[in-house]
Amino acid sequence: EIYRKAGYRVLEISTRNKESLPEIMEVLRGKTTVLSGPSGVGKSSLTNLIHPDAHMETGELSRKIERGKNTTRHSEFFYMDDNSYVLDTPGFTSLYVMDIEPERLMYYFPEFEQYRSACRFHTCVHIGEKDCAVKRAVQEGSIARERYESYVMLYQELKEQKRY
Repeated sequence: EIYRKAGYRVLEISTRNKESLPEIMEVLRGKTTVLSGPSGVGKSSLTNLIHPDAHMETGELSRKIERGKNTTRHSEFFYMDDNSYVLDTPGFTSLYVMDIEPERLMYYFPEFEQYRSACRFHTCVHIGEKDCAVKRAVQEGSIARERYESYVMLYQELKEQKRY
């Protein structure tokens, strides 16, 4: 729900049945899509659903950590149809963001857009400034706190990178 509220299209899918397959194929049609994300979330299972000849190795859910185990060791490229391609990639445990200026990070959070112009300062980066409309929207529940906290964490990481 957080991502829907932020303006992203969210597909609720299950790789155990094919009910969501037409909607998935519509989203992929005519594009090159990279499946990336944390280890064990089902990227290869999704690849097997949309491309039955893929035969990507998948694992069972771990009862201890309650998610899948990392089984994909290399990236693999699949031609679908209609000029559509899917790249299945190994999972990762952390995300390293680079080549984004800290002051431009806000543009990667579309839910900030409607509030940015209402900030007191036009140079507001929505961290410590007074009269920040984005922070007010977080306090009022219009922007998800989790998304804002991710923004602050990424902003701080980018600021640290620029020091070195």
